[in-house]
Amino acid sequence: MISKRDNEDTILRERRILLAARHCPFLCHLYAAHQSQHRAYFITEYLSGGSLEDLIRMCGCLNIGNVRFYTAEMVCGLQFLHGHNIVHRDIKPDNIMLDADGHIRIIDLGLAQDGVSSSKNISGVTGTFHYMAPEVHRRKRYGAAVDWWSLGMVVSRMAAGRTPFYNGPVKQMAFKAIINEKPKFPSWLDADVKHLIKKLLRKDPQTRLGVSGNIKEHPFFTTIGWEDLEERRAEPPFTPFRPVLENHHLQWPEHTVLHPVAGFTYGSPSWTRWMKRSGL
Repeated sequence: MISKRDNEDTILRERRILLAARHCPFLCHLYAAHQSQHRAYFITEYLSGGSLEDLIRMCGCLNIGNVRFYTAEMVCGLQFLHGHNIVHRDIKPDNIMLDADGHIRIIDLGLAQDGVSSSKNISGVTGTFHYMAPEVHRRKRYGAAVDWWSLGMVVSRMAAGRTPFYNGPVKQMAFKAIINEKPKFPSWLDADVKHLIKKLLRKDPQTRLGVSGNIKEHPFFTTIGWEDLEERRAEPPFTPFRPVLENHHLQWPEHTVLHPVAGFTYGSPSWTRWMKRSGL
């Protein structure tokens, strides 16, 4: 049973993490946070491009150039989180969105944990079963390496259309495959992306790429200009579509009043400017 205090701690932790994430262009941005008597409200940006899961299901698998671009932007997002001692813990295609320009945004920081470092690991079976690292399944303590494992699974979904382990409904079979088996790939898969996935899916978290070695130096990313990419100057593979909602459609319901509680209110300058332009 979750106590009121545990729930408060969870909400405040997510707010802290969202506030840190606003400094990275590849993470979902928080515009405002308020609390009424009964509810907490997080107002985040509208990401109109859909999820990576939607894109994979529509295409089956993505061409190698798209895989390279999206993976590189995810790497930047994860390195930002880990640089701030934050572990996401639920990296999967559903939690990777595209914005209106075609850049990725990592969302759903509700399971993320801050204050994690090489000397301070965490525990807890948290995440999405088929994307969880072996150490999570084994109920061991873990750190940022779990996100790199999950990234390897996401890259496999993008490039091959499937994860490299059993992905059916029998959880015990999936558990055994993740713990004991080597990843399996289709014969036609690009050699560099296959090598990248294998290094991300090392069973030993200390030897996993991202923890051991500089992932940006992997041959798969040879054509990536990291400085331009990190500044969002790199052109996305395609533009999903332009937002269909204009500002005048985004209005609070009539007679809706938010009652901020001291110590919890937050409004970013960009949100304040948007509210003024919208006349709200």
